[in-house]
Amino acid sequence: MLQQTQVSRVVVKYGEFLERFPTLEHVARAKPSRVMEAWEGLGYYARARNLHRLAREVTSGSGTSAARLPAEPEVLSELPGIGAYTAGAVASFAYERRAALVDTNVARVLKRVFAPKVQIKTTKGQRMVWGIAEAILPRTGRATWMHNQALMELGALICTARIARCDQCPVRSYCATGSKPSGRRAT
Repeated sequence: MLQQTQVSRVVVKYGEFLERFPTLEHVARAKPSRVMEAWEGLGYYARARNLHRLAREVTSGSGTSAARLPAEPEVLSELPGIGAYTAGAVASFAYERRAALVDTNVARVLKRVFAPKVQIKTTKGQRMVWGIAEAILPRTGRATWMHNQALMELGALICTARIARCDQCPVRSYCATGSKPSGRRAT
């Protein structure tokens, strides 16, 4: 639900959705129109259709409401609606697996710290940023969970799109962009 949708719009809908569909089995058994109805107001309705397809795929043959998503990012990314970021996030945060994830905030941090000249909106730039994300992963899943969360928070709170608060940054001494005064307009 949070993909390209503000948290403030998701908070209420998320609770309502879980009340209506507490498990993947509930989503899988529902008519697609009911899932779409529960998603109403969030936009990007392909996400709801993919969630329904994913639930059906994951629960088919399980015969139980305890069906679970796979833990490995490679397997997750084969499911409907699961891209590289979501696969890495689920593997890292839900299963504490060693998996990279790159959202907008993480891409910005990695660009500024390691590759300030890279164009992250290009395919080549995306490959480079994902390569950096993979290269700097800690060795264990539990440490990776914390590492990924820290990168996301750093990009959301300190190394923001509009203002780079370099004087507050815990990695400024390693940053290729260099130390800048607080409040500097970000590039």
